[in-house]
Amino acid sequence: MEQSKQHTNILGTEKIGNLLIKFSIPGIASLLVNALYNIIDQIFIGQGVGYLGNGATNVIFPLMTFAMAFALLIGDGAASYMSLMLGKKEDRKAAQGTAAGLISSIIAGIILATVYFIFLKPLCVLFGATEAILPYAMDYGRIITMGIPFVAICAGYSGIIRADGSPKYSMAGLLTGCILNLIGDPLFIFVFGMGVKGAALATIIGQIANAIINIIYMTHLKSVKITKDDVKKSASSLAPVLKLGISSFISQIVLVIVIAVQNNILREYGALSKYGADIPISALGVTMKVFSILMVIVIGLAAGAQPIWGYNYGARQYDRVKKTFKIVMIISTIVMIFAFIIFQLVPMAIVSIFGASDPHYNEFAVKTLRIFLLLVPIAGVQLVAGIFFQSVGKPVQASLISLSKQIIFSIPALIILSEKIGVEGVLWSGPVSDALSFILTVILLIHAWNHIFTEKKDSASHVAENEEVKAVSKHISPSKDLYLINDKPVIISIGRSYGAGGRSIGRKIAQEFNIPYYDEELIEEAAQESGLSAMFLAFADEHPASNELSSIQKVADEAQSAVIEKVAANGSCVIVGRRADQILKGKYPVIKIFVTMPLEGRIQNICKRDNVSPAQAEKIIKATDKKRAEYYNFTAPGKWGKAENYDLCIDTSKLGIDGSVKLITEAIRKY
Repeated sequence: MEQSKQHTNILGTEKIGNLLIKFSIPGIASLLVNALYNIIDQIFIGQGVGYLGNGATNVIFPLMTFAMAFALLIGDGAASYMSLMLGKKEDRKAAQGTAAGLISSIIAGIILATVYFIFLKPLCVLFGATEAILPYAMDYGRIITMGIPFVAICAGYSGIIRADGSPKYSMAGLLTGCILNLIGDPLFIFVFGMGVKGAALATIIGQIANAIINIIYMTHLKSVKITKDDVKKSASSLAPVLKLGISSFISQIVLVIVIAVQNNILREYGALSKYGADIPISALGVTMKVFSILMVIVIGLAAGAQPIWGYNYGARQYDRVKKTFKIVMIISTIVMIFAFIIFQLVPMAIVSIFGASDPHYNEFAVKTLRIFLLLVPIAGVQLVAGIFFQSVGKPVQASLISLSKQIIFSIPALIILSEKIGVEGVLWSGPVSDALSFILTVILLIHAWNHIFTEKKDSASHVAENEEVKAVSKHISPSKDLYLINDKPVIISIGRSYGAGGRSIGRKIAQEFNIPYYDEELIEEAAQESGLSAMFLAFADEHPASNELSSIQKVADEAQSAVIEKVAANGSCVIVGRRADQILKGKYPVIKIFVTMPLEGRIQNICKRDNVSPAQAEKIIKATDKKRAEYYNFTAPGKWGKAENYDLCIDTSKLGIDGSVKLITEAIRKY
């Protein structure tokens, strides 16, 4: 009973509302801070400079997004690689990948800043700058470009900091930069009369502060310790780092493409209207920033629901999945409807925040809010559904929904409607693409919903069968492929010191008895059960829960425990690590084995296997053993590596791998 309570997962039992508050609010807050960081300049520039200044920021925005894409490509990739390697207990590779991310972020930032500075004018024209907006864009761009290396450090290092278990620290750095920007904008624009240059300078100061905070953290990373040798070998890790970060890169590049197309069409057809080319570019840029506030609220809410959906879907608690989906959809729709009412009834209240002087600008800005965001009440459906599909293992549907709004429907609508009705066609492309994306989303939801939840009956039967297997595990009929002792399946749990050969022994024992072998395979299975990423589970595995990550790491621990019980219910097997002996205690016949070797021998093994120095090998061994002990002792009542907690302890330096396997198999046969 005690153990059952210990492993009760709040995602499967706690009230949905409480869970959403717990998981969604921090994410929404973080995303809002980031969105405000981007919108502050537009507010003060609109008030102090006018709509041409806002047009300039809209022209420079895709350049900064492109830079952000590279920062996330490297930073998110490095964070994922670090987590993955730590999960595999390959600490040196984790350190090398982290070093690759830290160094490459700065290099990429410097290269991009140099290219932007040299080719700033043609780039501004490429992204839609008109003759009137161009001087402002150049003034803003020359200064903001100098901050790109700091942007790279801010965005690139933040992912690594979060992966290291310190999301609050990352948030503090971002918030510090935002506050300094908020203070600097009115000071430089209104007090010193610097216009768009002042806004750019305030932004850079915030970025520098954020970058310094991130750099300070890198001197005391918790998960990895980067040596000079890691820095030298970091180039070899760059390719896998970039591969893991490519999805973040693509999502940003898509945004750059859409903005470039929008701005150029607005410039071309705006020039043929009474509004001119400048006003439409400025007005739509402001509208997109306003909409981004709504997006982050809905995305933060849905992201908080992701582990709830994933866990309960994996646990086949479909009623909780449906209830969570319903609540999230209702809340997001209410938020969007509230915004729609404001946009339609009092649009000037929004427009005036960003400055309102020219009558033509006011007129077009009001039109933009009312028309472009006409179907905003249904816009949240696509955002929620996309994240929902990710949570239940439907990546194709999730990707299709995401691309449909941004690329598949948006760009054709922009081109076709602008040709038909001029500059206002760009505005109508918003509701048209929203409507088409909504229809596609509903179709995908109906199809997937029926497909997922009509499996409920069969799944429930499968669960019942598994429970029956557990209940009568002592009386399972012999199978040709299972080694049975006294008509019972045998679960062989192997704990091991790092470098002692535990995995090799486990594989050979499994081969000897022709039974399944489980190690890293459990992480992939747990990912499917929980809805969490395999890379996160790899990091959470064998790491004690920190204050910042305790809730999610408990989810990871519960998911892996459920999978271990699931594979044990299927009969005899070998399970390496992951405190299987504690999880299965009292439920299945378990032979608990611990494999070790004196430190000197393990150092020799690691030096030979990983091509590292003895000092590095010793450091790796001690760090890995410490993490294994902390994880085991944090979640289990026993003590890792203590002889009294095991049925058999083996020193592989005495018998070697094959001799140890022989001794263990003989002991199992006599069990």
